[in-house]
Amino acid sequence: MNTFLTPRLLEAISLAVFVHSPMIRKGDGLPYITHPMAVFGLLTHWGADEDTCIAGLLHDVLEDVPENEKGKYHTEIGQKFGANVLEIVEGVTEQDKSLPWKERKKLYLEHLKVASKESLMVSCADCTHNLSTLADAYEKQGEEIWKRFNAIKQWKVWHIDNQVTLLKERLPEKYLDELLTHQRALNQLLSNPLLPEYQSGLSEVPSDKDGTVRFSMDPLYQELWDHCMLTEQEMEDGMLADTKEALQRKQQ
Repeated sequence: MNTFLTPRLLEAISLAVFVHSPMIRKGDGLPYITHPMAVFGLLTHWGADEDTCIAGLLHDVLEDVPENEKGKYHTEIGQKFGANVLEIVEGVTEQDKSLPWKERKKLYLEHLKVASKESLMVSCADCTHNLSTLADAYEKQGEEIWKRFNAIKQWKVWHIDNQVTLLKERLPEKYLDELLTHQRALNQLLSNPLLPEYQSGLSEVPSDKDGTVRFSMDPLYQELWDHCMLTEQEMEDGMLADTKEALQRKQQ
């Protein structure tokens, strides 16, 4: 008898719940498990095969577990779900969180240029859900939403724009409809006039033909981008704010 919820899928759901159940998402404050389940739902909707759906459920496991447990989960995914699932998961995993944030993101984007179709589908589903929740939270909470993230607003927008561009280049249109809908919604919100208290460091320019809003950075923020070599943990610890304040004092 053919069944959709095979033992492998159920085991993958169980592992995803076990790993992510203590976690909360930064953008919307929901339990983190809602994210891999949403990615799984999109992949299922697109008719992805079982290995790709399982990889969608597990796509953040290797990235989110403590460094000293990565090897254990790497082995577990390979043994329980096979080399193909592990390869897809590795294809969407940022490999070295000790690298500076912007370098890590650049490496991820470079990898997408050569990633398998299955990994691209997982990345697309991941980005689609993230954009959906970010646009919704931004509409409800305004500029306050950006304070939940370690990276500043321009850096987040830069990464989103580049990821969407790569996915548009490498995936068929049928996978992109929802992604582009949410990107347009976010870009519309980004193009709204900012309140004065949020305008520091941002200079908005007219949107591109595809509706993408681009930002030019003032010298302070450009210097932050050019020279900042902070890791995710260092930004979590507040060192990005310290660097900003130091540069502001330097400009005065």
